[in-house]
Amino acid sequence: MSVALRPMRPDEADAVAEMVRGLAEHIGTDFVPRLTGEKLARAGDLIDVVVAEEGGRLIGACLGLMTFSTWRGAPGLYVVDLFVRPEARGRNIGLKLLGCSARRFARRGAEFIKLEVDETNASAQRFYARLGFAKKTEDRLHVLEQDKFTALISVGEETT
Repeated sequence: MSVALRPMRPDEADAVAEMVRGLAEHIGTDFVPRLTGEKLARAGDLIDVVVAEEGGRLIGACLGLMTFSTWRGAPGLYVVDLFVRPEARGRNIGLKLLGCSARRFARRGAEFIKLEVDETNASAQRFYARLGFAKKTEDRLHVLEQDKFTALISVGEETT
């Protein structure tokens, strides 16, 4: 059976959200992603999703965002999530999804790819290393969660 790579259709958002939850399960985290099909569909102007379909079933997805690096002076692709269903692994589906997403973003001017990999996800670490991704140990991810984000919004607010 052949695999078709294409942009996600709106009616597939639930299936893609389920795959993201599958990624969390794959790496063994207790955190359950809050992504729903509805939230993914609402974020359509922010995120680009390509899917792999085989026999009418989605077997993988790559979710990407356009980013900009001031240090590189160039736009790039930020891969949010890349997931292939367990039964479809070992067939280069992840590579094909990543390549498809990279082509789509290159047409928009992207010159590099940036992504994060959970430290416990050894198979993903190996996959990206084989492709030539360099682990940037000098960079550290910092996250400001919603409650602190909400507090930050009001800092320096001018009252008139």
